[in-house]
Amino acid sequence: MIKIAIVDDDFIYLEKLYQHLTQYEKDHDVAIQVTSYSNGFELISHFKPIYDIIFLDIEMPHLNGMEVAKEIRKSDPHAVIIFITNTAKYAINGYEVQAFDYMMKPIDYTQFAIKFGAAIDVMQTKEEFSILVPLEESVRNIKYSEIIFIEVRNHWLHIITKEGEYKMLGSLKEMNEKLVPYHFIMCNKSYLINLKHVLKMNSDSVLLSGNHDLKMSRAKRKEVQTAFMDYYHQMRW
Repeated sequence: MIKIAIVDDDFIYLEKLYQHLTQYEKDHDVAIQVTSYSNGFELISHFKPIYDIIFLDIEMPHLNGMEVAKEIRKSDPHAVIIFITNTAKYAINGYEVQAFDYMMKPIDYTQFAIKFGAAIDVMQTKEEFSILVPLEESVRNIKYSEIIFIEVRNHWLHIITKEGEYKMLGSLKEMNEKLVPYHFIMCNKSYLINLKHVLKMNSDSVLLSGNHDLKMSRAKRKEVQTAFMDYYHQMRW
């Protein structure tokens, strides 16, 4: 499921983009979920990094597309941002927010399909983000999705995967900041878990893939339970 957000104060263009997305979904046999916003405030007021691709109109009153993109980047460094504009001069500074591309109004379907297809390719590449772990005579490239949890012991990070355990020097706090956009959360001060691998959540522990039963601190319990329910809801819909 590709999660899309469209932000445009012009209902006509909201509807046109929705029609293009629906047509692309049929033409390419992909599943797309679209959420529309009539202005930037609607998107960022309760923003969560759940969208794969975000279409942003640049010329909106009160809060323009560039300002919205800057707010998005504070919590989501990886969403693919595509600006919608009447003139290219407003999109030339897109590098400031790592925008992927821009589309000129009016948007015809051929132009849209080419650029949207390229955006999907970039999105899928981002999903394969990984971490390089040093081994004795080489390094191992571990995809974030493969990590079940990370434990810190004596300044060493122990990275647990289905294939085995790897370790590297590092800070769990810094690793947490890096992995938050990929549905990781700390269940106590020693463990950073991947919500993708949660099998069961008890009142004071979390059962993960590989039969790993980790303690959950009382201070973190509500945050972890809420994050898991949000993740579960996103995956279902």
